Amino acid sequence: MAGRAVRAAAAAIAACAAAGAAAAGEAEAARWYVQVDNDAFYGTDRWYTSGVRIARVAQRGGHALEWGLLQEIYTPEAKRINPIDRPPAARLLATFARHDRDERAWRTLEVDAGVAGPNALGRQAQDLVHRVFPAPHEDWSQQRPNRVDVQAVYADSRTLPLLEEDWERLKANYGAVLGSQLTYAHAGLEWRVGRGAATTMSSPVLRFAATPPLAAGDSREPGWSAFVAADARDVIRNRLLERRADSPLPPLQDRRWVGRFSVGVDWIHRCGTVSLAMVIDTREFEGQRRNQGFGSLVLELPF
Repeated sequence: MAGRAVRAAAAAIAACAAAGAAAAGEAEAARWYVQVDNDAFYGTDRWYTSGVRIARVAQRGGHALEWGLLQEIYTPEAKRINPIDRPPAARLLATFARHDRDERAWRTLEVDAGVAGPNALGRQAQDLVHRVFPAPHEDWSQQRPNRVDVQAVYADSRTLPLLEEDWERLKANYGAVLGSQLTYAHAGLEWRVGRGAATTMSSPVLRFAATPPLAAGDSREPGWSAFVAADARDVIRNRLLERRADSPLPPLQDRRWVGRFSVGVDWIHRCGTVSLAMVIDTREFEGQRRNQGFGSLVLELPF
């Protein structure tokens, strides 16, 4: 069963990457960006501990096409022993997204396909990072076997008509993820101040989807913005919290509603774009010791 799951996931990854490459080949202009989420910003090593997205975005007519690779890593709390804690889990996904946006709206449709389990290389990625940044050892023996991980993502960010001035924006961010491992809907509000094109940006931590940063040029002025935001998720399924079938520990009970609070800054310059967000998520499962924090850094450099 695991072998079939891995082969199916590999085929899905190859098909997704081929489609993205073909689309990018026809595009007018392309650029790369990287997004790194990590709880090292808070000095912790637990729960949603790492996320890395590397993607290529190509403008094509009135929309942009994006393809890339996403890895997410979840672990128990390494610095404390808690008998009721989440099992280690990792995901490795090929991603393909379409973005339609203007100054007031940004709609993203995304399809991801890959694998959740040992073949997602969560243990190897964590060991590599911990060679540079020492941290307590994580026991990956309780990771569930390989399984296919596919999902469809919809995200929409819209400027509300309440505020019209260029120096401040109130936005609504909402959408849904429908997948084999995660299914949830989310909605929230974001308030920004700043100047230039940066005031029209939205952070990926608010959209829960592929979110390429804006680049200077193409009539977009350099500038900066800062935001505060709050969001709520209605979690219907979270199989990443499930234990192995042979685990002696009791099953985890996930929480239906999870809140997110974040602050951040964005800076657009002709030499590149930088976005930084600090995030606090409320508890995802019963027995979780406290809320979880992580930071998210996005970099885009012109080539």
